[in-house]
Amino acid sequence: MKIKLFATTIIVGMTIVIGTPYATGMMAEDQYQTMIRANPFTPSLQLESRNFKRGVFSSEATTFVEIRDPSLREMLADKLGKDESGKTGLLIHHHLNHGPFIFTAEQGIAFAVAEATHQVGYSDSINDVAKQQSDSMDIFQLDTRLHFDGSQDIELSSREITTKSSKASTTVMPLLITLVTDKSYRSLKGSGDWDGFTSENSQSEKVSLSDGQFELDMEKSGELWLGSVELNQHSMVFSSLKARLQMEAMKLNARSSEKGDARLVDSASEISLQQIKTSDKTFGPGELSLAISNLPAATLERLSAIQQQALNSSTSDQQFALQAAGFKSLNLLPELVSHGIVIDMKKLYLNTPDGEITGHLNISLPKSNPSSLMNIPHLKSIIKLHAELSIPVALIPEATMNAKIQPMLKRGYLKMDGMLLKSEIRMSGGVLTMNNQPVPLPY
Repeated sequence: MKIKLFATTIIVGMTIVIGTPYATGMMAEDQYQTMIRANPFTPSLQLESRNFKRGVFSSEATTFVEIRDPSLREMLADKLGKDESGKTGLLIHHHLNHGPFIFTAEQGIAFAVAEATHQVGYSDSINDVAKQQSDSMDIFQLDTRLHFDGSQDIELSSREITTKSSKASTTVMPLLITLVTDKSYRSLKGSGDWDGFTSENSQSEKVSLSDGQFELDMEKSGELWLGSVELNQHSMVFSSLKARLQMEAMKLNARSSEKGDARLVDSASEISLQQIKTSDKTFGPGELSLAISNLPAATLERLSAIQQQALNSSTSDQQFALQAAGFKSLNLLPELVSHGIVIDMKKLYLNTPDGEITGHLNISLPKSNPSSLMNIPHLKSIIKLHAELSIPVALIPEATMNAKIQPMLKRGYLKMDGMLLKSEIRMSGGVLTMNNQPVPLPY
């Protein structure tokens, strides 16, 4: 009896030891296929599973990543290959070690489905998998931990990436991104830290970004990502042979949310910076606060679909397709503002050597039929606007002052307050005023 019980225990134990990793391998494959279908990177990247070989204790998979975003494709031009249909992209080779217990030196033992490492490959022949595995880019390191609830922890790091051509040279400095997402890829939380970016063209025009950090907490509603993003950028420089502009300590905080059965989206952004330096002047600090309410999510999704369709076009047609997408987007403008839109620039502030620029702006439209907004006299009658602006006179070029500002001062549209130009603008019932003086409108 004891021998039979011992033998049964051994068999059950072996079944658990062998069966559990195989079962978690099936779960890992399911999560991999879900990721391919959900594709959180669309429309910039298109994912396609090339194979998945599931084993008992580990599995192998290959994903083709088509690069559809023009700027990203240009930046990685010499790192990409083409598949048999001519698509431009790269291959990612995945190796998954199955759970139920995963051990790493950094994080110890974790209860997880699988620990996955990813190797990014490239070559002239993107289909040559054997060559891809031996000729892989070591500039990227991507690791994923799959959990039993379907969530994933993702860490992406990269070394310096430099590309050069006859037209431009671009360098992307080291980057570290950590993300957590659910199985359906409809929630995303994470943070990032990178050491900067530089790009210079043949005309000596240069863009340089120093180290920066970001935090995000996003949820997907329909096809829209809503939530919060916080960005800190320590320095940005734009220079050419004739001019130079440098911004220091820029911070961006953006939030968006959806409300009601009509799926209306509210968004708010605050931007601040410590300093702006030009060739001859220094400005700062400065702040801008902007909120937009009652944007229809369905229209925003259609705008996103127009962009995606343009990015999905062939490389040779993409520039034309993006221009056509811009015209299509303009046709959706009446629909975009028809649900009672409110645009509120709560604060505009910038300190300058000659005084402070200050202002605020509020524009609102009542809920309307989109077709009625194409009628200019009707649109004029329902717009409500209130704005105030103050700007130092010394910032206005002399030619502009003589040709445009002086006539407005004479009409009372602008007024002088010491060394500041000020105006209060209002519009209601089809009447526009500046400093209480009626302004004639063309319609």
